[in-house]
Amino acid sequence: MKIRLAASSGFCFGVRRAIQMALEARENGDEVCTLGELIHNPPIVQELRDKGIEVCPSAESIQNKVVVIRSHGIGKQELETLQQGGNRIIDATCPYVKRAQEIVSSMADYPVLILGDANHPEVMGMLSYGNEQTRVVQEDTDLSEERWQKLCVVSQTTQRLDSLQNLVRKLLPQTLELRVFNTICLATTQRQDAALALAKAADLMIVIGGRNSANTRMLQQLCSAQTRSVQIETEAELSAELFDNVKFVGITAGASTPAEMILKVYNKIKEINRDADTATCSEEIPLFKEESC
Repeated sequence: MKIRLAASSGFCFGVRRAIQMALEARENGDEVCTLGELIHNPPIVQELRDKGIEVCPSAESIQNKVVVIRSHGIGKQELETLQQGGNRIIDATCPYVKRAQEIVSSMADYPVLILGDANHPEVMGMLSYGNEQTRVVQEDTDLSEERWQKLCVVSQTTQRLDSLQNLVRKLLPQTLELRVFNTICLATTQRQDAALALAKAADLMIVIGGRNSANTRMLQQLCSAQTRSVQIETEAELSAELFDNVKFVGITAGASTPAEMILKVYNKIKEINRDADTATCSEEIPLFKEESC
């Protein structure tokens, strides 16, 4: 059974940066917490708890602490509440997300449409920086009856580029002045493209990442449209039956998935396949190259 890992899998810059900032704050001996989960990966969040970095559910409950703002960012009102609570704030918001927030804030004279998941913390944060005409839409939201003199469009950083393009294509005939900001993370696009290419060649895709992770769910959707695909959080979810009649397994991982978890999953698949040639580090896992198929 051949096993290949998609390029650009696992931790992105923003996630790696957020974890490092939280750990450095804790090393100083301060009482550290995060407002909401720092990243959408339950095992990593538990590891941070074990190191004394707690998760607080609301800004109102945090007083006189060191608070790390999660990689997804927080809302404008939440930030003000934290400041009023006498907290020392460490902003670990991903720079891509921060840029999107700043763009929404700067478009005060425009109606703003945010392409994304209205229930995701990143989008909720972006929405808080907008005006009364700022709202969240999906690619398939019916906007056919609406007209604008001017309009601004931005996107959740983990959306597909073609989804943004499709939305803009629909809006252009209905708008005299349309300003579009591509706020999609480059690393996200590269990860999605690599996973999609691998899924087209594989008999089975294993997508590793938290079930509450938007970018991991997007990977699962893309892969499942091409081949049989299973999303898991840890290697414990793998079973021998999953690989019956499978000759080519592809692996990809969301932006909140550490290299250690990718390695564990790879070696578990090897173990199930009774292959003793396991890897000792993630760099030893063979990457997928389209020309090899």
